Amino acid sequence: MGCRGRLHPMDGTMPLDDLRLFAMVAKHLSFVEAARRLGVPTSTLSRRVASLEDTLGARLLQRTSRRVGLTEEGERLLERAEPLLDALASVLDRTVDREEEPAGRLRVTAPVLTGSQRIAPALFAFAAKHPRISVELTLTNARVSLVEEGYDLAFRIGPIQDAELVARRIWSVPFGLAASPRFVLEVLQGRTRLDRDTLASVPAVLSRAGGTWPLRRKDGSLDELRPHERHTVNDPRVAIAAAVEGLGVVCAPLEAFEPQGDKLVRLTVVGRTVEPRELFAVYPSRRLLPRRVRLALDWVRERG
Repeated sequence: MGCRGRLHPMDGTMPLDDLRLFAMVAKHLSFVEAARRLGVPTSTLSRRVASLEDTLGARLLQRTSRRVGLTEEGERLLERAEPLLDALASVLDRTVDREEEPAGRLRVTAPVLTGSQRIAPALFAFAAKHPRISVELTLTNARVSLVEEGYDLAFRIGPIQDAELVARRIWSVPFGLAASPRFVLEVLQGRTRLDRDTLASVPAVLSRAGGTWPLRRKDGSLDELRPHERHTVNDPRVAIAAAVEGLGVVCAPLEAFEPQGDKLVRLTVVGRTVEPRELFAVYPSRRLLPRRVRLALDWVRERG
């Protein structure tokens, strides 16, 4: 079964569907996981991959009772085939039924603040343009499992560290620091420009327990400041409300400060700027992205 050099089918043909199934197994190094994601029986998947190996005259996967691994031939085939499969899927998706009106339910999850202010308006404008689309939008700051919960798409603040997900940058969200006028007067002694140590020592309202505030130094390096956590709430809007009451400094999107008017005072840090957050669209697999989801994603990105 082993071979060296070029991989080639014995009869000049290679079943594309079998190649796609192999790529999914190779990506996850698991027949069980690949079968679950593809919605086919594990036995069928195993049989189709074995058929591909017979066609190519090469063993692509090493199978044991505990694990699945790629052979040298399998690694080479995956490296060459995966980009081609992605490109082919994209071409077919844009060619076949390209005039069809997108339809179906669009299940999306997004952060509470950015989701309500920017993503929701874009998604519902998309739904208004395509009446056969129905939107189910869940706003949460929790990192839900897209596969287990059945979501088509998620918007998340980076960095994205889940290798199982495809991440596509959407836009940058400017962040800043603020506190109430009373807090500035009584705790900061009227100062709105603080050194790093002072900022780290005064009470803060965090959106995540144990969280840090990323600051960018003038030389471009990143400084992760750990604030003095006084209060914690997982909704940035409520964190801002706590800051308005004088309970501490808050770090949040600049657009969230605007409705507060003079109830909040912007703060700056000597030698540093508050790092913006990158918003990403994430989904389980580029090849499995339905057309309605791809169109919605492009729509949100263009109008964000």
